[in-house]
Amino acid sequence: MPSYASPSSNATALTTSQDRLVLDNLIRRELKVGDPSDPQQVAQALLERYRGDPRAQAITQESRGLPFLQAIAPVASVAAQSAACGAEWQQATDDIESDLRSLTADAILKDVKPELHGWAQAIRSALAEGYNAAKFALDPRNRDKGLAMRRQLNDYARLARLVGAHTPALVANFRKFAQSLDEAANLLLVIMGEALANVGFGGGRYLPQVAYSELQTRRDAAIYALRNLVGSTQMAYGPEDWPRGLDAYRQLTELLEAQGQNDLRSLLVETELARTMDELVQRSGDTTADGLRAVGSTALLALERFRRMVRVARRGISPESPALYAYLEALQLFASAFDSAGGFRLMKIARPPILFYGLYGNTGMDDADRRLVDLITRRGMLAETLDCLAESCCTSNRSCLVLLDKVLYDLDRAIDLYALGFANFGATERRASAYGFVIDAVVDAAGPCRTPAATALDQKLIDRLEDLADDVLRPSIDIATDEGMRSAVRRIRDLAAQIIAALGTAGLPDSDDVANRRAALPAASTGSTDAIALTRLYAAIVRSDARLRAADVFVEGDGEVTAYVGVIEQELCLQREMETRWDNLVHTMVANCGTIDVSLGQLREVVDLATQAVVGEVCREEAPIDLPPALETSFDTLVDSVERTGLGRPNRVAALQKRR
Repeated sequence: MPSYASPSSNATALTTSQDRLVLDNLIRRELKVGDPSDPQQVAQALLERYRGDPRAQAITQESRGLPFLQAIAPVASVAAQSAACGAEWQQATDDIESDLRSLTADAILKDVKPELHGWAQAIRSALAEGYNAAKFALDPRNRDKGLAMRRQLNDYARLARLVGAHTPALVANFRKFAQSLDEAANLLLVIMGEALANVGFGGGRYLPQVAYSELQTRRDAAIYALRNLVGSTQMAYGPEDWPRGLDAYRQLTELLEAQGQNDLRSLLVETELARTMDELVQRSGDTTADGLRAVGSTALLALERFRRMVRVARRGISPESPALYAYLEALQLFASAFDSAGGFRLMKIARPPILFYGLYGNTGMDDADRRLVDLITRRGMLAETLDCLAESCCTSNRSCLVLLDKVLYDLDRAIDLYALGFANFGATERRASAYGFVIDAVVDAAGPCRTPAATALDQKLIDRLEDLADDVLRPSIDIATDEGMRSAVRRIRDLAAQIIAALGTAGLPDSDDVANRRAALPAASTGSTDAIALTRLYAAIVRSDARLRAADVFVEGDGEVTAYVGVIEQELCLQREMETRWDNLVHTMVANCGTIDVSLGQLREVVDLATQAVVGEVCREEAPIDLPPALETSFDTLVDSVERTGLGRPNRVAALQKRR
């Protein structure tokens, strides 16, 4: 008689088969065997993998007829060597502890002693976490954590300077405390650079973007997505389910055959896909310099098939299949893990410039590297100047000191951005250029640092700040060698031409000088320009577009230009939001006086002026995260004009009761 297996037995058999396949793939990946069912291959692979283990050596000795247990010669242990900056880190932490004890014991600050104890606890935690993470900066998660702890220390340093500027009796104490915090924050960058340089990178420029465990997760996601696509993990389709995965699988194989992309069909075989990914994952586990350089030189070629599969299959299947798109997204996610992460410039911070040529690269330092080193040098000089200025600070120029401390804090953020960048003037470098516009607003002729004349800044300091903003933060870029700048210049010139034509059609004057600012940009694919000329034209376009809209004339914008300049705007708006949120904290630490409100107001005004110089308007209020409406809410809105809050929904129960 025929036997009819129950659905539960079929599911059990399918699960067992899947588990066996997963185990076989694990053995192939980790032990490098061709046939996981061959015990001799598995035994030999285990001995090769653990040949350094005493137990494996004992088994080998026993197979030769020798005694199983043998005395193992003692291995001389080598004491761990401290890092090159270990003494400096100890000195920095000792300085911070000394400053904290001095501040918490001072009678003048007895009213804010609980807040200072909170500072001490948070700072000690940041120091410990940052140091432990910076030592292992080769791991991307630890590198990110180290940078986060550095920023937290910089935040406390700036807060200490802000509080000290409005506590005249202890201005020197707070600034010394901020100096100690800066020492520790800067040492974190040096320690991270040492962690990268100590593995002997040489000329390598590849840094892992995700951790090793994350690679394993992405690898498994791609395998599971492939099984879902080909139907090997699904139960039988229900009577009302469309087999969209199988249909997409059939169309995809036919598409690859028709377009001559037969080599891509190997990625639809689980064993081949697993082998390709396992090789890269295994190679990424070698965190030595040779291992990382080997991954950086082979991952691009090995993953070329993945990227071709995504491009060929993305728009070639009709109707769209969720299973296919899940598989393509998993492939793209795995491939993106091998894109190099920023951070190799940290070695330029940890090592002296005399070593850059030859030892740490074949071409020495590029323009962005030189700007980073110059930025670090000028930042130190500015900090020393401000400490001297604070000693002679009086009530009339206290607001100027607060603004200059803001510039010092912004330079630390620019250093972090340049350390994580890998282009001459990419997105991170453009984001750092935003602080050049802040410097312009601080040294503005109508600002508190220039008026009144009796307390104005020294002209030499103003010149140094302007040179820092124009030469380092907003350098002149050769558009022939920078594709991003070249494309932005071409597009913004085209957009400006449309604005000029629309102004002429509407009979409006070119009061924002769009034509002359457009002429200041190079018209050909050669020449040089900077972020100042680009943002001046963009701000003029925004203001002119507002006048055109008021006259019911609309010009279609350019999304790429907005995105190129929007990076600078976003950084300024983030600073504006941070300045707003610090009000309550500063008022808690400072005695109630009018000068603190003036200083905080001028900080926001400076950021607003910088934002207007970039985009022609101040930062707009960001709306909170707004979830999309549910299906039932949408039906209520369409049928009964009910708002998402429920306002306007008719009371059907009361209506029925009235009818009865």
